[in-house]
Amino acid sequence: MKKYILYKLLGLAFIVIGFAACDTASRDVEPIISPSGYPIPTFTPVGTTSVDEGSVYKYTITLDKMLDRALTFSLVQTGGTATEDDDYTAEAAVLPPYTNSGELIISIVEDDFPEDNETLDFEVEISSLGEKYLVNPSTTYPSGSLTLVNKNDPTLLTIVFSWATEDDMDIVTWSDTEDYPMTEWGDGGATGSNPETDKSIWLSDPVGTYYVNIMDWDTGIDFDYTFILGHPDGSTQIITGTFTGTDKSGYTNDHWTAWGGSYDSYRVLKVVNDGTAFTVTKL
Repeated sequence: MKKYILYKLLGLAFIVIGFAACDTASRDVEPIISPSGYPIPTFTPVGTTSVDEGSVYKYTITLDKMLDRALTFSLVQTGGTATEDDDYTAEAAVLPPYTNSGELIISIVEDDFPEDNETLDFEVEISSLGEKYLVNPSTTYPSGSLTLVNKNDPTLLTIVFSWATEDDMDIVTWSDTEDYPMTEWGDGGATGSNPETDKSIWLSDPVGTYYVNIMDWDTGIDFDYTFILGHPDGSTQIITGTFTGTDKSGYTNDHWTAWGGSYDSYRVLKVVNDGTAFTVTKL
């Protein structure tokens, strides 16, 4: 009797397995969704890879079909000497739903500071993982390198003076031209800042010799200084030295009286203006 019951149970099991197998075989496998129909963005650069301060470089980004979701394309710096915000800013391209184009804009900061050209190595990407899977995986994202070209005021000599102490130092300029012999000329570099910046010597000023003088306010110390000179043609000149405040006998002292008193100022740079360019030498 037990053997008979066992046979019946085995038979029932085979029947159940058979039905399950038939049911499985009758089902269709769900197709894998292919991304081949996803939109493909194209990237069109606008501008040259040497970009002046105050100018922009950009990409026009176009989709071959619209989405019902927004896409954001961002710039990522991968190398170079440029610093974001100080030297450039990047505005991401945001493509709202049901639009197929936008612009990623790289703006070069015009900082009014003479310096060497900077470089910017970059890539364009979709940083959001969710958005990245909305476009065709065959998309090729652009990368490149820009040269950020320094821009100086084309009408004058930009003089930036910095020094390596916490003391207050200043610079003033003098004219020693035929029209204005040894005349106080500019005090834009006497503000209490470090660095100080002066823009008092213009190409349109009388041709001849000008001087840049340091006021050390009798601190009586020696200190290292740097002059960064922005010439009208866009070039940058750097002059370094040590001001010997402990022994100023080697300097010419011009007494500055334009402020109502008489203040010591010591010649450190000679500027010759020929009306078209400046020649600057260390004294």
